[in-house]
Amino acid sequence: MSNKTRALDLDQPGAPSAPGSPISPSLGSRWASLPPGRWLPLIGLVGLLAGCGHGHGEKPLSTAKPGDTVVVVGPERLELVQPFQPGEPNGLYHGIVRLQGGTNGKPQLYEVSAVCSMPDLPNWPNYDNLYGKALGSVQESKAQRGNTQWQILYHFSSPQEVKMGSNPGQWTARLRDNLCRRGDFDDRPKEKK
Repeated sequence: MSNKTRALDLDQPGAPSAPGSPISPSLGSRWASLPPGRWLPLIGLVGLLAGCGHGHGEKPLSTAKPGDTVVVVGPERLELVQPFQPGEPNGLYHGIVRLQGGTNGKPQLYEVSAVCSMPDLPNWPNYDNLYGKALGSVQESKAQRGNTQWQILYHFSSPQEVKMGSNPGQWTARLRDNLCRRGDFDDRPKEKK
């Protein structure tokens, strides 16, 4: 073993180690034994797996494109199929998503509309309104505009309220956060105090 390798092999008796170093000697020797440049892709992979921004690989709907994952809740993943389009009045959004990993194991399309409100704004409701229906195909959406199977109100000061049908899954609350830019999807500039 060359002197250069011996200096890097932290498993060797008498090898230098920094007191309080977070790297165990065996881990240090494994990293140090990789050829130069080989560990850089590993660091990149760790960073990618750790995620940036929305820790689950969720893309904010304001920048998402069809095929992007916009919601992850447990094993369920929601992909954007048809971008959410703003409508009238302000705060109304309408689009199509595909649920992967749902309870029946098969992908399911949903047409979803949302009316995002503003807390404490006069003449605006004190809740966000999410409603929609399951679809067999994207074309079915055009033929049955306006039909709804479920409706959920997300009150600002009380629990959610299912107004119609039954909640199709936990993904609805996370989709509401993404559509209405709530929680960790809130990308508004912070006010200076």
